[in-house]
Amino acid sequence: MGNSMGIVSEDDEPFDITEDGFGYNVINFTVNTMDVHFRPQNNHPNNLPVCEKPNVDKFRTTDMYKEVRARCSLASKPTEQRWNLMHALQQRENGLASPGSDSFSPNQQRYFSNMYIPNHRSMRLMSLDAKVFVTKFNKSGSKLLTACQNGFVRIYDGSKGTYHLLNRINARDVQWSITDADFSPNGQHFAYSTWSRSFYIMSLNGSDDDCQWIDVNETSSSRVAIFSLRYSPTGDKIIGGSNNATVIVGDVQTRATQILRTHRMPQTDVNAVCYVNNNDPNVIIAGCDDGLLKVYDLRTSFRSRSLSKCVVSFIGHFDGITYIDSRNDGYHVLSNSKDQSIKIWDMRQPSNLRFRSNARQHQLAMTNWDYRWDRVPREFYNPHKALDGDSSIMTYRGHRVSKTLLRAKFSPMEQTGQRFIYTGCATGRIIVYDVLTGKIQEAIEGHKNVIRDLDWHPVRSEIVSSSWDTHVNLNNYNRNMAAQNLKRRRSQTQDTRPLRRSRRLANRNNLPD
Repeated sequence: MGNSMGIVSEDDEPFDITEDGFGYNVINFTVNTMDVHFRPQNNHPNNLPVCEKPNVDKFRTTDMYKEVRARCSLASKPTEQRWNLMHALQQRENGLASPGSDSFSPNQQRYFSNMYIPNHRSMRLMSLDAKVFVTKFNKSGSKLLTACQNGFVRIYDGSKGTYHLLNRINARDVQWSITDADFSPNGQHFAYSTWSRSFYIMSLNGSDDDCQWIDVNETSSSRVAIFSLRYSPTGDKIIGGSNNATVIVGDVQTRATQILRTHRMPQTDVNAVCYVNNNDPNVIIAGCDDGLLKVYDLRTSFRSRSLSKCVVSFIGHFDGITYIDSRNDGYHVLSNSKDQSIKIWDMRQPSNLRFRSNARQHQLAMTNWDYRWDRVPREFYNPHKALDGDSSIMTYRGHRVSKTLLRAKFSPMEQTGQRFIYTGCATGRIIVYDVLTGKIQEAIEGHKNVIRDLDWHPVRSEIVSSSWDTHVNLNNYNRNMAAQNLKRRRSQTQDTRPLRRSRRLANRNNLPD
């Protein structure tokens, strides 16, 4: 996430004091921060220099590509007849839609659902008192959690779409901000992290004083910050990605902690952690600030005190990881990065570590910027070539990652077949990618500042987004907006045709007499 702090700011992490002089750096920091917050924002998708034709050749040969197409009831071969509504209704009336069922098959239902994904901000659910850092549904979607920079956690009823407030908790010992939160598997508790050396556990229905904590005692650093945390699938452990190149594993019952060291030197932070599979509490993946992803087996990784041995590593990002989300099939995960890209990885295709030194040199040449307030380097949007040793199976570009550690996630399996990837953007938009094509499916406007976190409801076609503009918005499908988007896409396709003369003369000649 960054190096050790000296001055606490309102950005994603504290500001570093260099050795060149105290006053001079404070002046530069203030000017740059004002420039970020008050610079006019340009939210149009065409203003980002994004590759219009993502390369999907490698992805089309993968198991994930074929699985997504099958689960969304898409034709497996180009020569097959495209599935259509009228034909499906006739088959359902004749009892032929799904063998052994009187209704549509789950794959056909996902095909319907994917026609009506969120494309419009329908309403503002709430306006809070501070920047919103965390927004998350529980597994069933019956509860929605939001956490703000001022330390207040709010629990809302998400079962019927009314989102009325159930509980408001003033979290204890919050230093600078709540950085992450997660629901326990049983849905009775939640854990949160902050700029401190502890995990905090609270009851959803509890009060401000109903709090337990797990202290981290096995680190030499005087200051610990936990940027990301996850409950284990069994609920007995909590893992957290921390500064000083460490992953903290805490036992909920005994409150004991163990430390995984991802690097020999403590300068590299671990910005994101995740379990590879919800059915396996032993295998985790850590996303580091140098762009590496490392997979660990908790049964064997604590044998070394200096450097924990990882199972496999993945090279491909030019800059630090901001978030990791698992597909929960045991093989595929996605990572969001400060290099303005999302990548999908197959655990069965690790990177060759002999490219590590060359990749690190290339990264150092391209990362002379600070994502918290500097402008994004233009070479990040369209790199001329992939990083040496890049083993990712697909890359998505089109969103802007700056100011904070932005989240990117797979759409729900039951509802969409994980056909989409959605993420927040520093321009205040929600970007929805089509997994199969790599193109932007929707760009939803509605916020005036960076969207740090957002979550797609597990069973309803709606996305709840939270932003540093202190607002939480509900986004769902709007028919009029869908028609406008279709018209704009057709016009953009027509505008890309080659012309030997000016556009004005060509349009004038096309007018009827």
